[in-house]
Amino acid sequence: MDRRNAHINRTGLLLLGALLAAAGGLGLARGLGSFGSARASGPVLTAEARRFADGHGWFWPAVAAVAVVVALAGLSWMLAQLRSSRLRGLSLEPDARDGATRVEAKAITDALETEIGDYPGVRKARALLIRSSKRAGLRLDIAYGQEADPAELRRRIQDEALPRLCAALERESIPTVVRLRLTPGERPATVI
Repeated sequence: MDRRNAHINRTGLLLLGALLAAAGGLGLARGLGSFGSARASGPVLTAEARRFADGHGWFWPAVAAVAVVVALAGLSWMLAQLRSSRLRGLSLEPDARDGATRVEAKAITDALETEIGDYPGVRKARALLIRSSKRAGLRLDIAYGQEADPAELRRRIQDEALPRLCAALERESIPTVVRLRLTPGERPATVI
């Protein structure tokens, strides 16, 4: 899930949660008698609303249809949470009529992680292919120690690792996001 979708997801969940919490709070307050004992023990629907529902045969089927649509929307949202933008494999043939050569994304990312992991000062490298086979992108999360030079590390990734990857995959470029982070708790190296 990319940042924009994650932001929309969080905002939607926040609004839905606030709405449901308010509705639940009002229902609880009514049931406990905060709006008077007559309302606490009375029916949920007013007499006018009950007459309207009884007078229009379409009312309850419409309520049921809306409930089904809301349930299906909730189910599709839940299933969307399980999907990710992670790419499982990469097709190397631009045109399927020429044949199909597919390489597993794990093989690509493992090779890249190994190469970058061998750079001086790198503690951990994690690579992830994202999007689709035709518009593949790459996320790199690199944890490095105090002795590493982040500018040199970035330069090597940009000038060595990524061009080598593009050449291996026969692509001009792969849009890449590189996150460099200093390993916490590292102490500066002392010179003796």
